[in-house]
Amino acid sequence: MSKVKIEGNASGTGTLTISAPNTDTDRTLTLPDGAGEILTDASTLSSSNLSGALPAIDGSALTGIGGGKILQITESLFTGNTSTTTPYTYNATGHTGTITTTEDNSKILVFIDANGYQNGGSGGNLGLQRKIGTGSYTRLLGVDTNAGNAWMGWGNGSSSISWQANKMYLDDPQQTSGTTYTYESLIGNWSNGTQYYGYSGFSPRNYMIMIEVAV
Repeated sequence: MSKVKIEGNASGTGTLTISAPNTDTDRTLTLPDGAGEILTDASTLSSSNLSGALPAIDGSALTGIGGGKILQITESLFTGNTSTTTPYTYNATGHTGTITTTEDNSKILVFIDANGYQNGGSGGNLGLQRKIGTGSYTRLLGVDTNAGNAWMGWGNGSSSISWQANKMYLDDPQQTSGTTYTYESLIGNWSNGTQYYGYSGFSPRNYMIMIEVAV
């Protein structure tokens, strides 16, 4: 039979007390078959002593992390097509996406990946609008209806051209109400010009990705 030996330290003067918890259950503590020290909440453990599979980490449960933590990601996919022939006027495309922030001071990073086709017209633009709750829309990108000054332009004279728009926009709604984003399209002034958003001849898959970022 192996034995358990408790041995004092000749250099120490303190008293080590082993106390039992308040329990009515019999329990067995099995000591490891190896040399070492018992760890406490004040102990340090080298990473080289860790082995085996670690549990999966859920990012939503992390605390004490500063700005930049991703809180949620939502996506809006548009597979239809809309068109406008009204020159120098932004028109709704019907593509919207909604995200509700979880913190008042969060920012929203909007990724824009859209495509379409322009037939005629002196130029075209894509605009981005935002609406908080049930309020009114505010244009965030494409604020100038002049094709040469807006954030995304395409087309030239009466030529026909397919287009693709890729853009990022960092928004700061500063509240937890539902935030809705929508795209608008614009065509410059030209006889019989048409601006297609998600033109059906190109199997459109237009995306709007909204990411809530903690600050």
